[in-house]
Amino acid sequence: MYRNILVAVDGSTCSERALDHAISLAKSEHASLLGVYIVEYPSSMYSSAFIDVEPFHDAMVTEARAVLDKVQAKMRDAGVTGQVKMVDAGVLSGTIAEQIESTASSAGVDLVVLGTHGRRGFQRVMLGSVAESFVRLATCPVLLVPHRDSPDSPPAR
Repeated sequence: MYRNILVAVDGSTCSERALDHAISLAKSEHASLLGVYIVEYPSSMYSSAFIDVEPFHDAMVTEARAVLDKVQAKMRDAGVTGQVKMVDAGVLSGTIAEQIESTASSAGVDLVVLGTHGRRGFQRVMLGSVAESFVRLATCPVLLVPHRDSPDSPPAR
């Protein structure tokens, strides 16, 4: 049913759960998996002449690479084919949800998997719900993975 699956990751516990579900689904469907990390930082940082954003950007890129290395290793260990990709939304325009949709469309995926809750704190306040925004933009089926299972749900494989 699915040949190409995209999973959005950000290093959060919820995105790790989404990755586990995506790997399980890709394995059962013999599908290819694309792990995507969107590097995003508040655009208000760009409007200040007093803040050098380069160190922030470098730190976020370093974090993205570390997360994607773990994703690649997890895919390899599970025997799932695919690749990982970092998208720098600071260089491009648009929200994280728009960047996920753009990446999904250009990669020709037929399912996007993402967690319902990502990073917390300032980023959450600034960006709102990525999952909620993405569902409104999506042009393919979306699987939302909750932060935790309900008490009567079977464990993820």
